[in-house]
Amino acid sequence: MLFAVRCSRSSVLILALAACRLFALDKVRAETHVDDAIAKFGVSGKGVIFGMLDRGIDWQSNDFRNADGTTRIAYIFDLTDDTGAKAAGNTYGVGTIYTQDQINTALQGGPALATRDALGHGTANTGIAAGNGRNNPKYRGIAPQATIITVKVVADGTPAHGDQPAEAAFYEGERIAVAIDFVRDKALELGMPAVMVLDIGSIGGPTDGTSDISRKIDSTVGTVPGLVLIPGAGDDGGQPNRAGGSVPAGGQTDIKINKGVAGSLYFNLWYSGSDRFDVTIQTPDTTYGPFLAPAANAVDFHINSEVAYYHSGSTAPKSSGSTNGKQELYIAINGPVGTYTVTLAGATVVDGHFDATLNPSAEWNTSKLNGFLSFTAPGSISDFGSTRNSINDACYVVRTTWIDIDGITRTQTGQGQPGDLWLGTSVGPTFDGRLGIDVGAPANNIITAYAPKSYWATARGNLINDGNGLYGIAGANSSSNPVVAGVIALMLEMNPALNAIQIKDILQKTARADNFTGQVPNPKWGYGKIDALAALNAVSALSGSEATLALSESTINFSYALGSPAPPANSITVAGQNSVAISALPSVPWLTVSSSGTNPVTLTFQTSPSGLQPGTYSSVVPILPADSQTLAEAVTVSLTVLPALAITSVNTAAGFPDIAQNGQIEIKGYPVARKSPHLHARGKR
Repeated sequence: MLFAVRCSRSSVLILALAACRLFALDKVRAETHVDDAIAKFGVSGKGVIFGMLDRGIDWQSNDFRNADGTTRIAYIFDLTDDTGAKAAGNTYGVGTIYTQDQINTALQGGPALATRDALGHGTANTGIAAGNGRNNPKYRGIAPQATIITVKVVADGTPAHGDQPAEAAFYEGERIAVAIDFVRDKALELGMPAVMVLDIGSIGGPTDGTSDISRKIDSTVGTVPGLVLIPGAGDDGGQPNRAGGSVPAGGQTDIKINKGVAGSLYFNLWYSGSDRFDVTIQTPDTTYGPFLAPAANAVDFHINSEVAYYHSGSTAPKSSGSTNGKQELYIAINGPVGTYTVTLAGATVVDGHFDATLNPSAEWNTSKLNGFLSFTAPGSISDFGSTRNSINDACYVVRTTWIDIDGITRTQTGQGQPGDLWLGTSVGPTFDGRLGIDVGAPANNIITAYAPKSYWATARGNLINDGNGLYGIAGANSSSNPVVAGVIALMLEMNPALNAIQIKDILQKTARADNFTGQVPNPKWGYGKIDALAALNAVSALSGSEATLALSESTINFSYALGSPAPPANSITVAGQNSVAISALPSVPWLTVSSSGTNPVTLTFQTSPSGLQPGTYSSVVPILPADSQTLAEAVTVSLTVLPALAITSVNTAAGFPDIAQNGQIEIKGYPVARKSPHLHARGKR
């Protein structure tokens, strides 16, 4: 697997005036109306799991302990260390699991845990959502009594600092699914609802919800009661890291790229499976290619010291595991800084459109920039953020000044004014045209719990004046995610049966607009700024009522063979206690939904698969009620496109052309694309 991970704040970011800092957590609680919600409803996150999928945690921190000194952490799962992969109780075959009993034993002087948060990223973000402020109540988190599960899924290669050794870099994309399963499984074991945050940075991919990780998230959360996931939209805002355009038939298109940062730059381009683009790469000193477009089921690759080139056909394996019928061009640019040109020649053009990303976009706190010089397109959301059933947020500014531990006033400029979006926050739309962002959340910059032995704590400008070395500055999308997660934990405390689609609907309907958001919804702010009091008021109105929608089916499956007629329409009914005026919003061009009747409403789903390549396609269709008192639902629609079938012979149990009643038909043939004579379909008429 080839992935480019750009962490929200790598070790380079920690020095002095980092690009993502701004305010104390008490200000965030006021800005989001969390304190008002807590005063009205008495919520604290108790009985709800906050799952942090990040870089580990300072398990000794008072902010994660009860009043008696015992830990609030139910489990730590270190996926960067396979020492305990075969230990009793570890059914995942990777990583090392630490239980609450082991943590408490270590806190009481027993064997120390062999896991840490070397950078400090995971500790800070856990503190935002679930820190209880035992060292300073002013800086308690949004849901201070939530139960914590930590999964360490990545390590940044943090250098040695103080008396702490260096930490080797670690990232294996396949382990993200294990991390998600672990939190889900432990939530079931503990009998609690859970909200988890995947806070590991930006990543390349199709950015349309079809990657392996997007499909994993969509299949795990959505209509499952009490399970929510925030994958992170990314920190690539304001950078020209997106491109889109067209390639003419028989002509060519030159995509120019500036590589301003040493190291590897990852170029990822997607285009229709009905097209074939030949590719030439011009580096600052050499030309590679032209490389001919591969066959539909083939991968063409070429590797040298300057570039690693992978071109996957429509049905061939993709770098992200995507199953979307598209072609993928993936280039790791390892050469020197300078201008690179990727030339696409239209060998076969039916559609012609392409979408592309670059990762990473920039080196923080410098003028060094990676970016497209041509065909730049709006949006910057990561592939993680294009997942349909997740909650996505943009990060905005509350304050630009703070006093550090040495009494020095620190001021940040050029990153947005108070109340407006932080300039680095990733925004929509997704490549398939959805908003991508649900709400905006204040987090740039926030004051939260620090791991005192972490790398972040070595920069005194990060530590705040009244934090006693235990609280400091954090920010960017990595910190807005746990703000939203904390609010969701309060919602789940009030109603543990809420699912991700319902919570998304409530957050959207209760978000507030102002002069900064402008008219909403829009791809930058989603539906506006998150409002915890309004959201909990909406949940309270639903508690104990039956203001929900009843769906006759929540999953619809279609199957289509190339060259055959479109599959017949499929219908479901939707009924509710209140008025059932609803709208269904498909997010893909191959699906339409029509409605008829009132309470129940009949929704008819019709696919238009013409032009799609073989593969499996899916769409989560929100079912949105017109009144604010009824929770939204969703229907998952899957379409399987099969290769065309060439029939070579027909044998019947009776004489041809008549077929006896209950006789048997045997059809022999092969998929045209694969030329394999092994497919036999049998049935009775």
